[in-house]
Amino acid sequence: MKMRIFFASAIVITLILLLALTVNHAREKDMVEVFSRQQLAHAQNTAIRIADIFAQAGKNLALFSHFDPQQKISAEEINSVYKILSSGWEKSIDAVSLFDAGGKIKMIFPKNASPDVNLASHFNVLKKKTNLYYELTLPEKSSAADHKQSINWYMIIGCPIWRNNNFAGAWIASFKVASMIEDFQKQTRENSLGNLWLTDDSGRIFIHPDANIIGKNVKDLLQRGSEIPVDFSTGRGHYMEALVRKADQEPQRSVIAYFPMQTGNKKWIVFVAAPYNQVVLPVRKTFVYTLFSAFLLILVVVIASISFAYREGRMVRIEEERKRVKEREDWQEKLLLEKKTIEGIVEGSPIPAFVINREHKVILWNRACMELTGYPASEMVNTDKHYIPFYSVKRPLIVDLIVDHDLAGLDKYYGNKKVKKSLKVVNAYEATDYFENLGGHSRHLYFLAAPIYDEKGEIIAAIETLQDVSHEEEVARSLREYAESLQNELSQNIELQHEIQELYNYMQSILQSLPDKIYELDENGIINYISRGTNRDGEKNSREFKGKHFLEFVAPENKDYVLAKWEEGKQGIYKPYEIERTKKDGCKVNLFVTTSPIIGTSHYLVVQRDITEVKNLEKKLYESQKLAALGQLSAGIAHEVRNPLSSIKMSLNILEKRMNPAGNDLKRFKIAEKEVEHLEELVNNILIFAKPLEPKMAPVNLTRVLEQALAMAEKGIADKHIDIQTQYESIPPVIADSAMLVDAFINIIRNAIEAVEEKGSIIISLSNLEGSREAVVIQVKDNGCGIDAADMPHLFNPFFTRKNYGTGLGLSQVKRIIDLNNGTIDITSEKDKGTLVRVTLQCNERRTGRRLLQSA
Repeated sequence: MKMRIFFASAIVITLILLLALTVNHAREKDMVEVFSRQQLAHAQNTAIRIADIFAQAGKNLALFSHFDPQQKISAEEINSVYKILSSGWEKSIDAVSLFDAGGKIKMIFPKNASPDVNLASHFNVLKKKTNLYYELTLPEKSSAADHKQSINWYMIIGCPIWRNNNFAGAWIASFKVASMIEDFQKQTRENSLGNLWLTDDSGRIFIHPDANIIGKNVKDLLQRGSEIPVDFSTGRGHYMEALVRKADQEPQRSVIAYFPMQTGNKKWIVFVAAPYNQVVLPVRKTFVYTLFSAFLLILVVVIASISFAYREGRMVRIEEERKRVKEREDWQEKLLLEKKTIEGIVEGSPIPAFVINREHKVILWNRACMELTGYPASEMVNTDKHYIPFYSVKRPLIVDLIVDHDLAGLDKYYGNKKVKKSLKVVNAYEATDYFENLGGHSRHLYFLAAPIYDEKGEIIAAIETLQDVSHEEEVARSLREYAESLQNELSQNIELQHEIQELYNYMQSILQSLPDKIYELDENGIINYISRGTNRDGEKNSREFKGKHFLEFVAPENKDYVLAKWEEGKQGIYKPYEIERTKKDGCKVNLFVTTSPIIGTSHYLVVQRDITEVKNLEKKLYESQKLAALGQLSAGIAHEVRNPLSSIKMSLNILEKRMNPAGNDLKRFKIAEKEVEHLEELVNNILIFAKPLEPKMAPVNLTRVLEQALAMAEKGIADKHIDIQTQYESIPPVIADSAMLVDAFINIIRNAIEAVEEKGSIIISLSNLEGSREAVVIQVKDNGCGIDAADMPHLFNPFFTRKNYGTGLGLSQVKRIIDLNNGTIDITSEKDKGTLVRVTLQCNERRTGRRLLQSA
């Protein structure tokens, strides 16, 4: 009985102690949390102040970047520079040097100072910089033992000097880091926050109260329970608990706060570390006092309770003990039944699966897993050899990594095996892998591993299921190959389509560039396609033709003829034909139409060519051939007539001298002589007209040509007292035959003189063609009798005249001369109102030469 009471009391005391320890632990945690935040705030404040000190030193140095190292600096300026740079850092500053562009020291502070560090090496680096330069370094001639002393570390601050984008020199200052940090270390210790460390961005320690630690990496100094690495140089600082390794002592549990700082292009990390025991010491003292008081109180209560509860509690305890035993047996039976049920489900599952415990030993290996791997459960259960069926060397499976919650290991061992978190099972991971020989076959396996938790939420085991996805992988591979094949075919088809489109566009360009119009008609005469051909005013848009019968666009007078030709074409008779069409502006054009079948289809191709110019050229050729024949005939006749005319004229002169006729006889002699002269003039004109002309092209002053022509016609002008008005503009020379033009304008002016009455008017003008400098216009306008409208078409025909004594060759010769000189002549006239002759000549020598070639 006494033992039971003692045992019950011990349990109560133990529970109270556990509760007290739990409360104390919670208070310690709260104390550590509050202390850590204070520590972090101090680390942040210290980092900011140290960064400000470094930055201020850099700014002070940058203030003197305006000094030109090539110029002499006064002693007063030198003292001012040093006073500013050393203000507040008299103990810290080592040396301040001004370098020129060649690396020569122009001045150094203090005067005749000998820097402990090699400033020249930093100068070579600074030559490539444009901003402030910060760097930590050790003395140039320090020993290996000195390297471990924080007092030997120096801060190098450099400021380059640039003039007109050229490097002109640099300021370089060296500071003793330990002296600069000394006040902060002292303040940290006085505030009971621990010790101040300072590292660079790589974690190398250069400020630490223990000289043996300096030079080591802070990550090697700290040992944390978590395997997740900490990046101290990023973020806004944090705090943590860690074991700090000592040189010759056991690792010490410490509370550490850190905060990164940035100065220029360099980054450092400020650490504040305090022993854990020192942090929680006040709480532990209070806990000991409280625990002792509680123990005394518990002792009194227990002793008092034993005497009162002994008898009453005895039976109650016995009954409760029986109930607990019965409940324990019931629970054991239920757990055993549940275990067998779960094992039966897993064992009978068609999906291969196995389970391992926290010690990585197999506790379940089902039949499907044996069939897949070829290893029975008897060889695997209670062993950690579950890797053997899959790998030749021992390595963790995904289920092992899940048990250890090793997420980094998942990336290491399964990073290239499509490992990912399962979307269906909570906290499970899945992956795939290929095995050359698994159970006698090469297989693709899909793994799914999930943790098994106890009632506290802690991992006590993990299950891994395996699925043979070789068929799915083969199908996927086939689909990928098929998709790749389709992609290649698609690329080829796209490339072929582009080539076809380019060819189609090229053929379209050819068709649209042809001067002929091309129609594509079906067997019923419906237009399916029409090319643009050469654009002509008044023609319909090609889209207006599509879908309509071609006869809708044929003139009524040509419909029957065209329809007959269409029917002949459908019967296989493909003869070209010509039709004449009148445009909207009244101009008539001649069209040459060809019909042909499109091979392999029932459609037809109709080509329509405008041969109006060809017809005009044929007509001109006919006229020129007719004129040539007429000229040859006239020349032959003229040669045959000239000799008899000469004999007749000579005979008339001899007879007149011998006979001395008078009266009517003399009158008849004069008429005969006049007719002979008329015949001689006619013969001369015929010979001139028949004679081939070769123009001598050269720059011609048209004003001078017109003046010469007027001078030659001066007698006729004077006889009729005609009013001659000239209107000459300043024009460039034309390329023509000057003599030919004089003959042509003499003919034109004489015709005007003959057409006007006594005291008539003739206006001769010379100007550029409508403001253009490429052609000139000569106009001869009279107020004479004019020309009948019926005679206008025949004005340039040889031997056509309405004069009593005219030869009819004057205007023909003028037209010929103007054509040979690449010009045009137009005559407008109205009966009894006068006549206007308009001659146009080209000024451009290139254009004139081109027209000469075309005439040839």
